[in-house]
Amino acid sequence: MDTDSIQLEWSTDMAYILADLMPVDLTTSQTDKDTAVSSDINQSCDIKLTCSNVNVFVCNNSSVYVMVRLDSAGMKLQEKQGLFGLNGIRLTKGQQTGQYCKITKASQLQPCISQVKEIKGSCHLVNKHIALDIADEVKFDWSTQFHMCVLQMTQDICMIQEKITRNKSEKLKRSVIDQKQVKELSITINVQRNVTLSAFLSRNHRIVFNIPKIGINITLPRNVMIMFKECIISCDKHQIFIIEGATIGSLPANKLQLERKGFETLVMPTNKAWKIEFDKIHAVFPYNYNFAECVQEVINTLKWIKLVHKVKKKPFTIDSPLPADLFINVKELLLQLSDDPFEVQLSDNYSLLADEQTETEKRLSALERKIEELRKSLGLLPANKVQELYDNLKEKSSVIYTHRHQQLYNNGPPRTKLFSWKMVNLEIVALADKSLHGKENVINHMREIDISSRYPSDGMDFITLWCRMINCSLEEWTIHLRDFPQAMLDVKDLHIWGRLIGAEQHAHPRAIRTCRIEVGDPWGDMIVERNMPPLKFYYDFESDVKQWTMCTGACWEQTLAQYNLAMTLINHPSKDPSPNLPFWDKIRLLLHGRLTMAMDKMCWMYHASLNPYNKTEMMDWQWTNLILDWTTAKFMFNGDLDIYARTASKYDDCNLLHLPKLRFCIKLEWLCEGDANNHHRVMPCASDKVPYKEDYDSYKDFRSQNMNMSMSFETKSSEANPNNVPYCVFYASTLRWLDKIKMCMTHVSRPTRRGSFFDKPRLPKLQLSRHFRNVNLSVNFHQFHAQYWMSFAKEHGVEMHRGELTFKSGHNLTLVKIEDGLIHRPQANWSIKNINLNLKGAKMWLCCKNETTGMEEKSYFLSVKHVQYDRDDNLMVESAEPQQQSDDREDVEKAFLHRVYIEDLKASWTTTNRNTVFSLFEGYNKAQALKRNLSSGALKGYKVDSQTQATPKSRSRSVSMSNPNSTAATPSPMSRMQSGHTQNLLKRLIQEMDSKSMAFTEEPTGSHEEQLHGVAACQTKDVIHNNLLVELKNSQVMLQGAQTKGYVIVCAAEAKVMSCIHKPVWQNRQLKSKTTWVSSVDCMQYFATVDNTDNVMWLEKELLDVDDKTDCNLGLDVLDGAVAEMAGSGHSVGGVVTARIPTPTPINIGRQEDQERSNQQTMQLQRMISRCKCQLFYASYGEVDPDATPQVTLDKIENDMLDFEEGVDSFTLLHHDLNVCTNPLQYAMILDIVNTLLLYVEPKKKQSTERLQSMRFKIQLFSEKDQKTPILQLQEDVRQMIVSLRRQERDLYLIQKEIDEEEDLTERYVSVQYKSRIEQVLNDCKEKLNQMNEELTIMINCYAQNQLEKMSQLKDSQSGETMVVRRNEVCFRSAQWKLTETDGQLGLADMVLRNFLYSKVNNNDDSGAHQLEVGWFKMTNLLPNSLYKDVLVPRDPLGKGHLDRQGALRIFSRDKAPVGGINVKEHFEVNVVPLTIQLTYKFFKTLEAFFFQKNENEEGSDAMPTKSKTRQGSIRKQTSANINTQQRGSEGSSDDVIKMRARAATNNTFIYIKIPEVPVKVSYKGEKEKNIVDITDFTFVLPTLEYHNQTWTWQDVLNAIKGESKKVIVSQAIKQKLHMKSRFYDEEVHLSSAQQEEDKAKMLLGAKLMVCTFA
Repeated sequence: MDTDSIQLEWSTDMAYILADLMPVDLTTSQTDKDTAVSSDINQSCDIKLTCSNVNVFVCNNSSVYVMVRLDSAGMKLQEKQGLFGLNGIRLTKGQQTGQYCKITKASQLQPCISQVKEIKGSCHLVNKHIALDIADEVKFDWSTQFHMCVLQMTQDICMIQEKITRNKSEKLKRSVIDQKQVKELSITINVQRNVTLSAFLSRNHRIVFNIPKIGINITLPRNVMIMFKECIISCDKHQIFIIEGATIGSLPANKLQLERKGFETLVMPTNKAWKIEFDKIHAVFPYNYNFAECVQEVINTLKWIKLVHKVKKKPFTIDSPLPADLFINVKELLLQLSDDPFEVQLSDNYSLLADEQTETEKRLSALERKIEELRKSLGLLPANKVQELYDNLKEKSSVIYTHRHQQLYNNGPPRTKLFSWKMVNLEIVALADKSLHGKENVINHMREIDISSRYPSDGMDFITLWCRMINCSLEEWTIHLRDFPQAMLDVKDLHIWGRLIGAEQHAHPRAIRTCRIEVGDPWGDMIVERNMPPLKFYYDFESDVKQWTMCTGACWEQTLAQYNLAMTLINHPSKDPSPNLPFWDKIRLLLHGRLTMAMDKMCWMYHASLNPYNKTEMMDWQWTNLILDWTTAKFMFNGDLDIYARTASKYDDCNLLHLPKLRFCIKLEWLCEGDANNHHRVMPCASDKVPYKEDYDSYKDFRSQNMNMSMSFETKSSEANPNNVPYCVFYASTLRWLDKIKMCMTHVSRPTRRGSFFDKPRLPKLQLSRHFRNVNLSVNFHQFHAQYWMSFAKEHGVEMHRGELTFKSGHNLTLVKIEDGLIHRPQANWSIKNINLNLKGAKMWLCCKNETTGMEEKSYFLSVKHVQYDRDDNLMVESAEPQQQSDDREDVEKAFLHRVYIEDLKASWTTTNRNTVFSLFEGYNKAQALKRNLSSGALKGYKVDSQTQATPKSRSRSVSMSNPNSTAATPSPMSRMQSGHTQNLLKRLIQEMDSKSMAFTEEPTGSHEEQLHGVAACQTKDVIHNNLLVELKNSQVMLQGAQTKGYVIVCAAEAKVMSCIHKPVWQNRQLKSKTTWVSSVDCMQYFATVDNTDNVMWLEKELLDVDDKTDCNLGLDVLDGAVAEMAGSGHSVGGVVTARIPTPTPINIGRQEDQERSNQQTMQLQRMISRCKCQLFYASYGEVDPDATPQVTLDKIENDMLDFEEGVDSFTLLHHDLNVCTNPLQYAMILDIVNTLLLYVEPKKKQSTERLQSMRFKIQLFSEKDQKTPILQLQEDVRQMIVSLRRQERDLYLIQKEIDEEEDLTERYVSVQYKSRIEQVLNDCKEKLNQMNEELTIMINCYAQNQLEKMSQLKDSQSGETMVVRRNEVCFRSAQWKLTETDGQLGLADMVLRNFLYSKVNNNDDSGAHQLEVGWFKMTNLLPNSLYKDVLVPRDPLGKGHLDRQGALRIFSRDKAPVGGINVKEHFEVNVVPLTIQLTYKFFKTLEAFFFQKNENEEGSDAMPTKSKTRQGSIRKQTSANINTQQRGSEGSSDDVIKMRARAATNNTFIYIKIPEVPVKVSYKGEKEKNIVDITDFTFVLPTLEYHNQTWTWQDVLNAIKGESKKVIVSQAIKQKLHMKSRFYDEEVHLSSAQQEEDKAKMLLGAKLMVCTFA
């Protein structure tokens, strides 16, 4: 049958008519229908039907129609199989205008909604299979207007169906429903050409699905399979998604049965399932494309479809249909953000320019070599010809660069990647179950997972709510930024499983926003409502990871900022008008639950360079066997942590820190206005429903204002491997490398594409590092080892073994606004709240390499039993009022801000330790000097301007001489002179007019302690707060020299160091801060070995404690010690102690407690200095910090600034009773220790000092500009040398890698040889760099000192006065030294010294004063049967016993500022009281043997020193001789600097020298019974000596004094021998009558006869 020109029209009116005409009962039994169909199939017939020009119009009451055009159709049915075909199918729409519609072919109809050129199909009635083949292109355009037309027709059909079934009974309905049975039917659809599906969402947004070929297999009732090779999804003409190899279909129910068995909580063994597989999914987002708006339009359209179809949400109960399981497999998933083309071209141009610069330098070098060859072969070349060659090369280079730039993108398109996310072999299994279904079950799981959040008691309603069991795995997951070589994230073999819940809360009416949908005429635009609360996820996941690597750094911050800007166009921010939540609050709002991950290896890498292409300079935090547990506000890490330094040098893979069995915990406390975990109450608000406009915030109660964080590190010992303890290894270069890390971490990034130019406001972005309020840190290591080496060669280093280490600290962050008129972000100020450190059993060794064997050697250096440090800022007193002095000593000590307690300190200071420490210190100084010399501020701050004021630029507060609140008139100068402090001074001078003071008692007015400025400054009661307290209990220091055997142990039972902060004081009309230091050492003792042995014995605790009592319950060992103490000398000086010591080794020194007593030896130590006390006082003054200093009140300013304290730095050493006892061996050992350990100066240090002095003299000969130019040039040379050094280190590193990877022996040998040459060049470069750095350091120091001297001279010339800047004082109350024989028991001599005082004053103009005072001294002869006992003793000139008050010896020297490097002595004076000297030859020889031990090869040691031939006043000849000698030594060198330095080092200018006369009484007994040199009470007077304006050396001064004294002594000696003594000094010494009679008797009878008479 053939038909043509068929036209059908459907309208809403026709639907109403048909509904009225339809009969009520049109039902036929399903059985009759099946019988009829089966009978038709059994009959064999041929049917052929064709039709053409078919037009179907679907109209509605809205004057819109849809037309379906079919050009031709045919159907053929034969032998139980039907064939059909459709040609020219097109769908169009239009407006009903009342006019006729022109009928044309399908290809000419416009506009086209859908088009299919040809469809071929077949139908197998027996197999119930339908097959459709579409060979041509398929196109379908969907729009909201078209959807409304189809919807209208659908509603009309539904109305007819409703009319038909309206009068049916419910019983009939149920019977019909029960009879419905879906028969099996398979449908196959194959589309061979392109399928284009378009969705017009709005005028500006359109989505197009382009599928080249697709196949669909449907087997009713359940099986569906869709397959296509490629699908391209375009949004707004941008290709966004590319999908390849897709397979979507259903799975058998038992296909996922194995996965379900893995979850024991599931109750259903099987469930229906769907499979979704993709070979590749690529999502590429173009630059500056707003994908988020398109996504919002898609969601709005879906909401609109539900609205127009009147889809209502059904209750979610356990009886609701159970969704199917999902199996998703993606072989490759790629998400990529495109970069800014301008940024890409800029980067490519820079790379091309850098490469072209290198190539240009190569061409220039080749041209220079060619020119040199031509000059060698042809001779001199014309200059114009050479210049022409250079010009041609420059022009050619420009042409090459232009050509390369034009050909830049010929080989391939430019880079477009900004960010890429790639996953390989991603597999996701989502399982549904009855136990996870229904609102009640899901909420129970939700509350079980999110236990920290309080669920509302009145319940909650949800728009979206589901729960699944998830099993996910992937083979590889990487994240890259641009074309950087290092991946931002790299994960291998990830497997994660557990529960996952998705919940979207039902919105409050205020949290519903409206969106407009463009439908078009005649329906007009429609409004849909959107739910604003976000979709939250609740999870309980466990995961296994083989390798997890993360990388970040400051060099990527600009790229990450660009990525954040791009993400705002992909993921649209919230429409809530509130300020955006930072990412940490978004995580708190959206993610809830627990994540547990087991990782074989996790690495966190931080870039140590600002180069984003860096891949070698990194800090690597590497975890192995890590268990990570992330719960709400808590992170727990358990595993082995290793921190490596990745650097392109031989220090690569340096294991900085190793922490095995580490438990690292991070706890967060979010500080919010409400409950930090109550996220259920967070409800957004639409912008048009905001209750108030100003400062509205929907997240006000939930938004975190600050955060408290607690971090804890804890390690535990391993029973399987007890030697696996925490340790760290550092090199000097590693510390410099850590400085680079610090620089990168503190790097401040600049805003990226912010501001009005980019139409983006510069909103302040919160940083997590500035969001903290309190940070607490806790560290607990069961053991800890540390090593530090100067270099990779390990020549010098330090090794430390610690026992248990506990560290706790609390820190606080405050943001302070900067108000200086500019826009700044608040300044971050970190403060310390408290610190607690406990260290037990720490031991330290110094390591060095043996130059002979090359082996590492260790030397014991230090050990402590217990160290505790406490700091508590809560103890600081904020008020400026001074503290009240408390009588409770313990309360005062507890009030210190810093407290350090050290118990059982044992230190060893030997020559080996000295050399190692000096080497370490020298290396550190060199590194710091290099860093300081190359800094930008190396020469800043030294400019001197003679026109400027001398007032220093400081933040100190000046003093106003007038009180602004006072109304009284200012007193006149005369009235001020007659009142106050000046009047008191005048009264004191009048009272002292009648006193007769001798020369040596000009200044002392009482005991020395009353005159000590340091003691007085430290004992003022104006303490603001106590700063530091250091307590040492039972400390010992072992000193061992180089040339003598034996050692000295200095010990103290208790020692304390206290530091206090005082109220600021006034100095030169400026406010200065005041800090005092007070140190006291109690029960200090010195022990020395009796025999020449090197075996070290540390003292027992009983010998150090202050309490001398012995506990009888301690056992037999203590009783043995008590008996030994009784046999010795007790605790007095000279006592001997005996103890057992272990066998000495370099390692076990200080480990006596670990040795068995059976393996110990015994030895003796003698107490050289008995228990004594020593105190140190130091007061320092500096600049005042106005922010840290409390307000200071000016008490009374009555007269002038004399009433205020003078802020002068003062140091005082106060030693109380000192009892010393030594034998000759101990004295020699002490001299050796003093010379080799205490007073030792490195030869390099001496050379540096000499070079510094030479440079100081040399730099004075140049102007300031000439001084600065060579420094700048040398700085640039050093920088170039460092660059060359780093390049050579990198080359050496690369060569070593090639050697390790090379398999060919020949190539490896060549590489090894090349490596040796580079190492030699590297060593030479290091040595040259050190030399240049030393020279640069000297030049900068000299330049700075010269500038400071000029500044000081300028300040002094403007101020016109000299001020004291520092005082140093040393005071001894009493000192007694006993000299003994070698056995230490028999005494030789005893020396006593009382009231010793030395003071030194430094002024601001380099002038100063020295003063030495001794109250009384005495030397006693302890030799048996000695004629004289008192060897040296002063005589009281007045005979009133006031010698201690007046002083026996006084030396005073007042210095002026050096001139030309020569010291100037303005006043030098020596005052000595009359002396009595009684000496014997035997005593002299005994002391000589004691102090000057002879060697066997020494001869002629008893000879007197040769007399100096230099005469007084011959300074010119002496200087000339010295200069000539130096000239001869330097082979005729005429260097002026050497002459100046030599003269300045040997000469002093004495303006005034005075030595008053000294009466001396001498008695001497020779070796024999009668000697011609024997004298008794020989009295002579050393004359008064005065010198003026002399330039002498100290040798010249002594020669002058000796010459003058010799003349007087010889004349007086002749008179004494001839009994011609005169009373020329009777005017000063008044003799009693008895003394006068005695003198007369001596003159008549002789002194010897008088002795016999009185005997």
